[in-house]
Amino acid sequence: MKNRSIIFGVIAAFVAVSLSFSAQAAEKKKVMGTNKHGPFISKTVVPPGPGDDPKHEMVALQVRRDTTTSPDPEWNDTEQIVYKQADGVAGTGTVRGYYVRLHKNGDTDYGPFEGTFKTTFKEDGSWEATTWEGTWHTTGGTGKFKTAKGGGHVSGEGHGRRGFYRLGR
Repeated sequence: MKNRSIIFGVIAAFVAVSLSFSAQAAEKKKVMGTNKHGPFISKTVVPPGPGDDPKHEMVALQVRRDTTTSPDPEWNDTEQIVYKQADGVAGTGTVRGYYVRLHKNGDTDYGPFEGTFKTTFKEDGSWEATTWEGTWHTTGGTGKFKTAKGGGHVSGEGHGRRGFYRLGR
């Protein structure tokens, strides 16, 4: 059970990263960067019911605060709050949720995301790696991001407690 919690924590991280980079309203802009996963603010897991696969884990809600590092000063050291749900069996499944990015000047951008994840295990049953891919959309914001629209694709992998991300628009 502990390994599954770690797996889903890392998987949640891909959601945060995938949402970090939205288009700005007045200009088309490609922004790249990486996220450092913050600690969980909260996490609610639904236990498997009678007759369910004991390796089934459904995260009803997980909330986390992440920090982004980017060469673009407008996006560097920004934070985002990630709200996500995940449903998987033996480390493979789907994830979806919503994010709100907090820019240093007080503006925000926000939107939904969704994706899939797959975990591989070593012969002894311990976690080896998790890979994921998904899509994200910016649907609006406040201030200069009030009419922001954008989106893209994200893929990545995690080993141990660290994730590595590749982002694209």
